[in-house]
Amino acid sequence: MEETFDVVPEATGASQSALSQPRTRELLARNWVKAQRSLMAFIVASTPQFSDAEDLLQEVAAEVALRFDDYDPSRPFLPWALWVAKIKIADFYRARQRGPVVFLDDSIDVLAEACVRVQETLSEERFALERCLTKLTDRSRTLLNLRYFEDMKPQEIGGILGMASQSVRVSLSRIRTALSECVLKATLKATVTDG
Repeated sequence: MEETFDVVPEATGASQSALSQPRTRELLARNWVKAQRSLMAFIVASTPQFSDAEDLLQEVAAEVALRFDDYDPSRPFLPWALWVAKIKIADFYRARQRGPVVFLDDSIDVLAEACVRVQETLSEERFALERCLTKLTDRSRTLLNLRYFEDMKPQEIGGILGMASQSVRVSLSRIRTALSECVLKATLKATVTDG
């Protein structure tokens, strides 16, 4: 007999009201925003077409919202959300093939583990970048802000700061190099400390 997963639980009054609580909605939203890119990458790698992946991501989002009361906030969110995504992907293939779904050598689990590792690495790098940005001079932070947050061209920045556009380009290049080296050192240091 074929094993099936009931992925849409009966919506009870308790689960409906729990998600309506502001703290629960905020926790769900924060976790979803952090995990969405990794979930999309996982789903894209697991499906034949991008349009299928987009549809599945929406289904996963709905299912995560329905099941959020089952999530233990003391544990990482991404592995839990990947578990929900695996069920949705299996349902997707089951509906297309009308038979049992078999992934070779547990490839879907390996892919999910890779997504978790990538997110952890990106989180470490982001933390390191934030620390490295605090080490910049005010002028360097101003240059970065004007270029990347205000989306100004080097000529515009030069006009504001009284610099030649070529000097702005060189300064930005040096700042990016310094930040890259700082982030690399910080993440290597963290890896050695953790390892």
